[in-house]
Amino acid sequence: MDLSSRLRAIVRSGPPKRELTYEPDDGYRSAAVLDLDRVATALGGRRVSTPFGDCMVIDRRYESDRWHGGVQIGDCELADFASLTILDPGLATAWGQTPRTVFIDLETTGLSGGAGTVAFLVGCGYFDVGAFQVRQFLLTSHSGERALLAAVAEFFEGADLIVTYNGKTFDVPVMETRWLFHRMDPPLDGVPHFDMLHSARRLWRNDERGCRLSTLERTLFDVRRLGDVPGMEIPSRFFRFVRSGDPCPLEPVLEHNRIDLVSLAAVTARATKLAREGHDACRDCAEALALGRVFDKVQLTARAEACFRRAAETSDHAVRGEALYRLAVRLRRDRRFEEAAGLWQELLTLTEPPAMRRGVLGELREVAIEALAIHHEHRTRDFAGARELALAALDEGGRRADDLRYRVARLDRKLAKKSEAAREEPPSMFGMG
Repeated sequence: MDLSSRLRAIVRSGPPKRELTYEPDDGYRSAAVLDLDRVATALGGRRVSTPFGDCMVIDRRYESDRWHGGVQIGDCELADFASLTILDPGLATAWGQTPRTVFIDLETTGLSGGAGTVAFLVGCGYFDVGAFQVRQFLLTSHSGERALLAAVAEFFEGADLIVTYNGKTFDVPVMETRWLFHRMDPPLDGVPHFDMLHSARRLWRNDERGCRLSTLERTLFDVRRLGDVPGMEIPSRFFRFVRSGDPCPLEPVLEHNRIDLVSLAAVTARATKLAREGHDACRDCAEALALGRVFDKVQLTARAEACFRRAAETSDHAVRGEALYRLAVRLRRDRRFEEAAGLWQELLTLTEPPAMRRGVLGELREVAIEALAIHHEHRTRDFAGARELALAALDEGGRRADDLRYRVARLDRKLAKKSEAAREEPPSMFGMG
């Protein structure tokens, strides 16, 4: 064998393979010697042993009669899991019994994701005999991550459903990345996942205050956080704890995480109540309109129609206009053409300030005018009325000007033909002298 062949053989064989091992966390890998018992006492937690070292666990229990803003904890428990499939059709899972549901919220060393982002606090919540139990897994040193991941994986065994807020994009991918990084099997593979953020955007996205969880808890339940730690400050508090061993900076972070979990359960329960009870459970017409969209998407037509009718009762022209539009479209699909025409006509009575004419309501008016023109041309055979509507749409400067001009020309031909036929029609025998 020549030299080049020998070198190629060496490269192919590579270095001798060794199984990657992890030393258990002994608490001595931070800048300061960390006394886990002292940290557990300060934070009200306890040490949990795993094959990879000790993990810090903090438990808190919220009894069913405790208030979270304007809602009691007992009212936040999910009672109708079938309603979740209305909010998320992709969650079509048949549970033989009440599923074990776990609410998840992470606090991480950054928000960018990727291999460098570590979840130093894994908050989990679940209902236990009416009360809401929160269990938090705290990372006390970087070398203790494998112990934390092992404890969390054991906790997730037997979970039938997980609920998160933006968890499909952030929380679950971060956890899966860390499990894979440590060559551990991700325990959440195959577990149904309901991400409340997507349903929140469908139900409350029209609120100009946004859909952040802290915003929704204040809007829906009047929750007022006192002394809450800002989210951007949370990673620095963890790094300060790792460097100094002082657990005091983490106390507000733990409370922040607990409130997030309780609010997540409350918002999820509120959404499922809307899906279960329909328009009667809506706070206002804007919420009824959003719920109608949800019902319409899953073909619950009768419930969608009821929501749109409730939304059309408002004096807010933007909400009322969209409600009339969606209701008219629904009636037209059901071939209730006369009722739909009445709603199109009602939509035309709504006005916006001139500066907003190019807004959503202005676009809906264009659709209403065109729908009425089609109705008069093809169903009532009122060519003159249809032509007048088409000209009105042209005057408003619609985006489909070419189509409107073509419609006007076609109606002109129909009117001319109708007039010519009327002149050529022989007089009736009853009109002869």
